Amino acid sequence: MASEKMIKIADGFWNIRGVFRLFGLINVGTQASLVRLASGRFVLLDSYTLPEPIAEEVLALTDGGAAIDAVINLHPFHTVHVEAIAARFPSAKLYGTERHHARFPGLRWEPERTESEAFAALFADDLDFMVPRGVHFIPSDERLHFASVLAFHRASQTLHVDDTLNWMPLPWGGRLAFHMTLKSVLEDRPEAAAEFRAWAEALIARCEDVRHICTAHAGLAPLSAAPPGAIAARVREALAREEKMLRAHEGRA
Repeated sequence: MASEKMIKIADGFWNIRGVFRLFGLINVGTQASLVRLASGRFVLLDSYTLPEPIAEEVLALTDGGAAIDAVINLHPFHTVHVEAIAARFPSAKLYGTERHHARFPGLRWEPERTESEAFAALFADDLDFMVPRGVHFIPSDERLHFASVLAFHRASQTLHVDDTLNWMPLPWGGRLAFHMTLKSVLEDRPEAAAEFRAWAEALIARCEDVRHICTAHAGLAPLSAAPPGAIAARVREALAREEKMLRAHEGRA
């Protein structure tokens, strides 16, 4: 897997590819994204401790960091770099999920949780957010990392998504897939499957005009500048692969 780098995905959207090692050995990767808003200001999606070459690029784009309005943490279990990035950009507003607030109570959090409608309304001029339905957003088993807040940047037609969707490299090319823990995070009621399916259908519809997708692990999906509808079709294929499991969940007494 490639080392740390910042990639320009589209006009106004840069993806930062980071290193995250399982058991200190296997680099499964992680990400953050720098996004330019219509105002000319910036937000950072997710936290990553910036190595100097990347930091220099980010600072050059953002007036030394002064133009970064907010750091937006989207995955409740991606917390390794939160304190470092909060210290690096102290003038930026800091947003996170309920778990971020609980894990780092001493940080200067804004009150709106990133999984809330109140938060989404703050950035509605530039960004759309989606939160998976029918699943436990913050499960008690901390090994289950399915749910995150998905962020869509309308101007660049880019989706930034952590574990909820992953790019799976395969010998014949690769595919988008829902995180392998989906079965384990479905809420313990039969109708949860239908709620997740309906949410996934809404995600597919929202992806019709998405042309770029940035996923956290296993490398960057080679789908940039995909034709309209191509990424939506990949998400539909991912949902179809989960249908047997969803039906089984619906059939539970």
